[in-house]
Amino acid sequence: MVQRPSISCRRPARVRLTSRAGLPAGRLRAARLLSLNTRQAGVGLQAGYNGRVSSPPGRRRFLLTAAGLAAAAVAPRGQAQTQTGAGPRVVFTPAADYQELPADCYADRLIRPGEIILHWDGNRNGRELWKAVITYQTLAYLRQSAHFAVDEGRVLQMLPMYRAQVQESYGAQGYNWIAINVEMAGRDFDQPEFAPAEAQVRRTLRLVSALMDFYAIPFEKVLGHYERDDRGLKRDPGEQFMAAFREQLAAYRRQLSPLKHGVFAEG
Repeated sequence: MVQRPSISCRRPARVRLTSRAGLPAGRLRAARLLSLNTRQAGVGLQAGYNGRVSSPPGRRRFLLTAAGLAAAAVAPRGQAQTQTGAGPRVVFTPAADYQELPADCYADRLIRPGEIILHWDGNRNGRELWKAVITYQTLAYLRQSAHFAVDEGRVLQMLPMYRAQVQESYGAQGYNWIAINVEMAGRDFDQPEFAPAEAQVRRTLRLVSALMDFYAIPFEKVLGHYERDDRGLKRDPGEQFMAAFREQLAAYRRQLSPLKHGVFAEG
């Protein structure tokens, strides 16, 4: 039986609960301002859910694995775009497999994602060097970005992601305002000698399916980079690969929940 990736929302262990009604106006304003101060080591939680105000916990990081996605209730990075919903904020931050790209590689904005774009990273080396860490290094050198890099044995997260918003990447020109970008290590996937390993495809399937559920992204909005290239210069990750990937994704999601995922886009 296929295990469905799970996403949990946890509140931090160190929380000081105070009645909102009992707070002086000055302290209440300070608590609200603190929830927007997301560039500091300690960040404030959204004030006011369940009529309570939380003290600022330290930033926490959790592991993202092929078996499930963990989540921590911490405030997102960003300023005017910071979400202000009533629920706890959530961030995908893998402990061992989170390495944030340098700040000049991505936009200082949060976006509400509506699609997922798959890429290959174009690595021209042999398969033994098709590694997420090399994807990271290449993006950092080029001052570009994606949210995830996937190789045969690893999913590496490279940008912050939150309950309803994610950091805007530099990965798909003209579509970064709406896209979660996922880089697969390798190149020329349509050629048999360069086809990605089954383990790499499985990890990508699980990641994409979890992101679809978490951000309510429809099946037809899982796209290849070549489908989101207005200049006609991109071929990644390959038309044949995307056709096969969509079939596998549909089958994977039917296994997870035939009732919920029984309807898919045609074609």
